[in-house]
Amino acid sequence: MNLLNKLNNKEKEIIDIILNSNNQYKNKIYIVGGIVRDLLMENQIKDIDFLIEGSAIEFAKVSGLKINSIHEAFDTVKVEVLGQEIDIASTRVEKYDFMGTLPNVLKTGVKIEEDLKRRDFTVNSIAYNLGTNQIIDPFQGQNDINNKVLKILHDKSFLDDPTRILRGLDFKHRFDFEFCNKTEELIQECIKTFDNKHLSIDRIYLTLNKIFSFSYSDKILAEILDKEIYKIWMTKTELKSSQITNLKKAAELFNIKEQSKLYISALESIFYVKPPLKNNFEIYEFFKTFNPEQLALYYFKTADDNALIYLKIMNTKNLVNGNDVKSLGYKQGEIIGKILNSLLKEKLLNPECFKTKDDEIKFITENF
Repeated sequence: MNLLNKLNNKEKEIIDIILNSNNQYKNKIYIVGGIVRDLLMENQIKDIDFLIEGSAIEFAKVSGLKINSIHEAFDTVKVEVLGQEIDIASTRVEKYDFMGTLPNVLKTGVKIEEDLKRRDFTVNSIAYNLGTNQIIDPFQGQNDINNKVLKILHDKSFLDDPTRILRGLDFKHRFDFEFCNKTEELIQECIKTFDNKHLSIDRIYLTLNKIFSFSYSDKILAEILDKEIYKIWMTKTELKSSQITNLKKAAELFNIKEQSKLYISALESIFYVKPPLKNNFEIYEFFKTFNPEQLALYYFKTADDNALIYLKIMNTKNLVNGNDVKSLGYKQGEIIGKILNSLLKEKLLNPECFKTKDDEIKFITENF
């Protein structure tokens, strides 16, 4: 099977340039993981990343390609091809010293089969040799793609890196796959026994930010709640899966652009105090420092209609500025700020009285 026939012309040209740039590695250049999985599933691919059975840095230096950056510790390199930045990695073996930490690279330039052992699910542990057009699939990932099954590679995989559970939820709902029984058991075992003392929390949040940005993120969030997957990085949450519909409504009402921030905040928040706000000015003052996600979360937690009122008045501004006030004969200093604040308060309380700039000037001259 020639997977490259499924690529567009530019993607084929990029592969040809990489493949022909260093004959020493002609049969040691691979694509691997998500791109191979997506080509096998006939899905659209996002990026082309390359894997070298050897040293990626050495490959790039001899190839004559434009090198943008080098990462010595991982023996990886970024090159530019046809105006596009391309990642080239070396095959490697890794070790996790503690649960949830970033792995240490033990060796690079290993055989492709050794590299595939360090990956997450069998469907992502398939490589394609660009020189020989051969598929390398030691864990029968193609069968699992056909059967729409997600299988982890080894029993300690989730304990090494619990973000694999979160990524697994992404694959499950993106492709309509299911975890095999053994993988499901290992997820539950990880939740019960995982020690997060050394957990890379940044890695958790990077993954959450990604998986909560998709159209199907509500399904992922529901599963995180129902299976208590959140216990890997936090003790408890007040959020229930039955509340997700209302959370999505709040996101729509407040026009949330970054859904992931709202979902993460909803997971972590305990409660909001609903203050006794008496008028538009108090509403404005209370909510003016809230960002959109905080505003949506507040409304979700409290159902306080004052948040909806704030949406209507949040852009209230004075037409008169500090220079206008000085031109009326007021001296620069605290008095100008006091005048502008009083004007804004009056506009919020009695908007019908302020249609023009002259109305504002009239208020200032009559009251100060």
